[in-house]
Amino acid sequence: MVTKRQAAKAITQWERTTRQWAANTGRALALDLYHHRPAAIRPYDIGVVLDAGETIWAQVPVVFNQDQPAPGPAGPNPPASTIRPWLVTSQRVVARLGDGFLHGYRWDDMVGVRLDLAPGREALVVDIVGQPSLVWSGPGLAPMAVTAVFHLYGAAALLDHPGLDPLRAGQDWAATTSTAGQPSALTR
Repeated sequence: MVTKRQAAKAITQWERTTRQWAANTGRALALDLYHHRPAAIRPYDIGVVLDAGETIWAQVPVVFNQDQPAPGPAGPNPPASTIRPWLVTSQRVVARLGDGFLHGYRWDDMVGVRLDLAPGREALVVDIVGQPSLVWSGPGLAPMAVTAVFHLYGAAALLDHPGLDPLRAGQDWAATTSTAGQPSALTR
């Protein structure tokens, strides 16, 4: 039997590990996008068929505000938010939600974005005309946030968008090199 303390400790450890993975993945993805390098991720876990020319850039574990838990027995406690894997591609973000269906949102349809990658407050809020705000959250969010900034503001925004500052803090960007061996443009 797992105690509440053990469960809380396990969640804290998962969040710490996931946050570190997301920061490292987000940094690497920013460099790949800036330097036009491909990522090597496949869509098989979620069951997504890619569109012609579509490329997967990341798969992230996040909570989504429009997700509904899978039907189950009713109880006194409402189900907690569910963390699901989301594919982040060159054209959209897509996941299989609690209803069993694929749900996706295209970058071209997005008209606004707000993001916060501060540890413990990670959130990406996207606006699409005629829909309620879409909110993804959790410690695995950084690669999705990097992609949103890239798509909605362009490659240059990867260098100075304030929402990506937590990925820059403590990171020696100058030590990161491009594939050509020259210092990366993502230096601070």
